[in-house]
Amino acid sequence: MAIPTPCASTADGSNDAEQPETDYIKMFVGQIPRAMNEQDLMDMFGEFGRVYQLNLLRDKFSGVSKGKIL
Repeated sequence: MAIPTPCASTADGSNDAEQPETDYIKMFVGQIPRAMNEQDLMDMFGEFGRVYQLNLLRDKFSGVSKGKIL
């Protein structure tokens, strides 16, 4: 699991909640069941911190997730 980093601070000291620090962690996760969708993954990883971006690989013709068949 990725350990989230805090949001970057702006010049006035407030947090910019839309952008992570420039050295935030990127993580690749494989063997995801095909039945899982983006919201399922956001819910699962969101327990550990903010998810800034999520890309679920899909077949370009069928739109089906390229995840593992169970």
